[in-house]
Amino acid sequence: MTAQFIRPERTLSSYYQTFLLLLLGLVLLCLASGAAWLLGRRHTQRVYEARLRLLAERERVAASLHDTLVQSMQGMILRFQGVGHRLAVDNPERATIDHILDQADEVLAEGRHQILALRMPVVYGDKLNQALAAIGQSLQDNFNIPFRMIVSGRPSPLNGDRSEDIYAIVREALYHAYQHTQASSVELELVYGCEFFTLYVRDNGRETAGPLRGLPAMRDRAARMAGTVDVLTLPEQGTEMALKVPGEVCYQTPRKLGWRRLAAWLHQLHH
Repeated sequence: MTAQFIRPERTLSSYYQTFLLLLLGLVLLCLASGAAWLLGRRHTQRVYEARLRLLAERERVAASLHDTLVQSMQGMILRFQGVGHRLAVDNPERATIDHILDQADEVLAEGRHQILALRMPVVYGDKLNQALAAIGQSLQDNFNIPFRMIVSGRPSPLNGDRSEDIYAIVREALYHAYQHTQASSVELELVYGCEFFTLYVRDNGRETAGPLRGLPAMRDRAARMAGTVDVLTLPEQGTEMALKVPGEVCYQTPRKLGWRRLAAWLHQLHH
């Protein structure tokens, strides 16, 4: 006797019900994904707007300090210079006034540096190049020393927090080069590599006032990004500051090394 298997018959309506349930689930999934994306975008927008308000307030404070404190101090320095010039060259009081004026110039320069730090532009993503070019141009205008920026490799958008840390480190190095090295030119090079994002600040200064100011804080910032800060000073040639940050840490989209570049890298490593 042959066994017979009885297949349950499904009505057309049951197929429609299954299809409708699947369609409803798909619609709910799309709605949930859209809601999550919308909430994330609104949060990002609120953070960005809050940052813009903070930067606007900092810009207002910086402009106020520049227009009142710095300008007033500069006027007082000019008046003291006038008094000093009316004294005889061998007058001991003139030497005292000149010493005080030198100290006042240092305080004024430091005040300008702090105001420059307040005027930090938005450096999210691909705006880092523009922000660094702007700080270099500002220092060139203030100190009347030529500035040049070089970009090597294919520029890639950076993570926002990393951009701010990188900007702060490079700004400090640029200010030191302009203020303390007596250089006649300053250069900034950005190298967008596959494995590392590297920045170099170079000057041709022949005299320095000791090591780079703020170097421990700069290295602490770099360490939080798994990066390094190295300073090389050569007699009669100037100083180079190198900041190196892993690409997988700072790039928004990590780069692939590629077979040709990998082969070249392995060849260099072997030799």
